Order: sequence, then structure tokens, then C-alpha cells
Amino acid sequence: MLTIKLPQIFQVHQVPRIFWEDGIMSGYRHPRSSALDCLLSSFQMTNETVNIWTHFLPTWYFVWRFLALSSSLDFCQEPYLWPLLIYLLLVCLYPFASSCAHTFSSMSARARHICFFCDYGALSLYSLGCAFAYGAYAMPEPWVSGGWHRYFVPAAAFNSFICTGLSCYSRFPELERPRLSKVLRTTAFVYPFLYDNIPLFSRVSPRWGTAPRGAPPPPHNFSPSSPQLFFCFWGSCAWSEAVAGYCYHLLFALLTGFLFASHLPERLAPGRFDYIGHSHQLFHICAVLGTHFQLEAVLCDASSRQAWLRRRVPAPGLPGTFGTAGLVLLGNAAIIGAFTAALSRAPGSSGSPTGGPVGTRGAVGTQA
Repeated sequence: MLTIKLPQIFQVHQVPRIFWEDGIMSGYRHPRSSALDCLLSSFQMTNETVNIWTHFLPTWYFVWRFLALSSSLDFCQEPYLWPLLIYLLLVCLYPFASSCAHTFSSMSARARHICFFCDYGALSLYSLGCAFAYGAYAMPEPWVSGGWHRYFVPAAAFNSFICTGLSCYSRFPELERPRLSKVLRTTAFVYPFLYDNIPLFSRVSPRWGTAPRGAPPPPHNFSPSSPQLFFCFWGSCAWSEAVAGYCYHLLFALLTGFLFASHLPERLAPGRFDYIGHSHQLFHICAVLGTHFQLEAVLCDASSRQAWLRRRVPAPGLPGTFGTAGLVLLGNAAIIGAFTAALSRAPGSSGSPTGGPVGTRGAVGTQA
């Protein structure tokens, strides 16, 4: 009879410091796990299991949404839809990269750094995808075709390099100066978020509370809980529903940032939320819900404002869409490669005693 032996689970004092998480006392995997062990561990309860699945399953939800839209929209032949296509692809990428990072981050200290470098790069690219979508479909009417509108995406591309570089660098002082590391990493993601969402802050403010000329009016029975807000299909949504969706997106983004920075609730009760309910799991769930509402709002805008935008904005070209996205992808890959090459100077990246003693493949030593 075929039996599969699941990997052993360890306490926090049994693994090197580089693997420690604030307030998480148990459920750690072997710090030198094989790739197979990492995959098997996703089917047993560790402190990473829910992290893996809360982004792996949403990846396939977003892929389903993309395929459903692809069956009714001509992404290849319609330049108006190219920013939406880039956004959808990056929405599918970032949760998948996160799931992979959490799955394979216990292969070694070096692998852990590289996994999260790639995770940060995917988040940085997602922020660029948001800028593509907002620049193409969500700009407030007074800003359309203005100078800032024209440079909105190029500036977001530059921001993505800052985001990736700063977040990757934040892993280097992680052991010696953990507060500095946290501040750098938080800044790396808050900065592009604030920049990307400037159009939304204007959209949801009362002074911009009327729909653009030519946009369909909201239905008489519209409310923030309208079913169309949860699943917007092409041509079925009104402008007001997009604004409500952006409000939900911003709400969940705020919760995501709070959970990421606070490490609550596990900081209040270390060991109580090791497997279920700790902040990173809640962070993942809020991030996915925020992305869902963002996606539906973007689809509402792209559909309801299409005729109005076509009359005022030139059709997107290949250099400004796929060309920009390709250059940013290569640039981010180069940044990740440079930080990977510098890992020999990262504390704990070689499994040295600085990070806690590690035993043989079969056992982990106890920290002194």
C-alpha cells in the first residue's frame, strides 16, 4: 500500500532566526526542505498552509474571470482593451507568485530570499497593471488628456523599480534592524499604492460626484450592495457602480495595509494563531477581496465610459502598452537578479549561526 510521509513540523526555537515570524511560535517547516517536501507541506497544517491556499485558489478565480472575458472581448484586435489585458494578466500573476513564494520559501535561507524577491516583483508589476487600468479607464473627467494623464503610466513604471528595489533591499537588514526593514518594506508598497490611486481618491470624493457626460446613468434600484457590483460583465454596469467598487477596493486595501504593518492578532497572543487566523492570512484574504472589487470597478468603467473615452483619448499603441510592460518586466527581473547576486552579504542567507543552528537534513538543532 502506497503511503506518503508528510514532512516534520518544528517550533520557533528549532529553526534559524531568518525563518521566524512575529508572534508565530510553531508550525515551521524544515529550513532545508526539498521541493517535494514543500509541495507536500501544502497539504498538511503548517503556519504557511493557509497562506499558500489563500492565494493559490484566487489565482484560478482570476484566471476564470480572464478566460470568461476573453470569450466575449477581442483583446488582440481592439487597442482600447490592451490596458485591460495587461491588468488582467498581472492580476493573475501576483497571487500565483505569492503562493509559490510561500510554498518553496523553506528550501533554504537563500531560497527564502529569492522566493520573496519574486513575490515583491510580482506585486510591483501588479501596481503597474493598476496604473494601466486607471490611466485608461478611471481618470476623472477634468484630467483626461492632460499632462499628468499622459505621464501617469510612465511614472508608475518608474515607481515599480523603486518598489522592487526597496522591498528587496529591506530583506538585508531584517535580522539586525527589523524595524528599519519593516519600514522600508511598508514604504515600498504604500508609495506606489498611493500614487496609483490618486485618480480614485478624486473619483470617490464628493466634489466629483457626478457621472461624465455621455456615461449611462445609474439604475433606479442601484445601491452599494447591488449584485452587479460583485460580478460586472461587459455592458451591464453603470458609472456609479464603478465608484462604489472603488470604495470597497480602498476599504480592503486599508485593511490589508493595517494587517501587514500591525501583525495583529498574533502579537497580542503569541502561539494562539499559528495555524489559522494570523495577520498574514487575513492580509491575503483582504488583498484578494480588494482586487476583486477593483477588477469589477475597472470593468464597469471600461464598459460604461468606452464611447466617451474613445472621443477624447487616442487609441493605445503597442509601445505605450506592451512595450512599456515588457521593459518594466525586464527591469524588475534585472533588479531581482542584482539582489540575488548580492545575497552572500545578507545576514542568515547561508544558514550561519547568526540565524540559528541548523542540524542535518533529518533534524533541526535547538537554538541556544
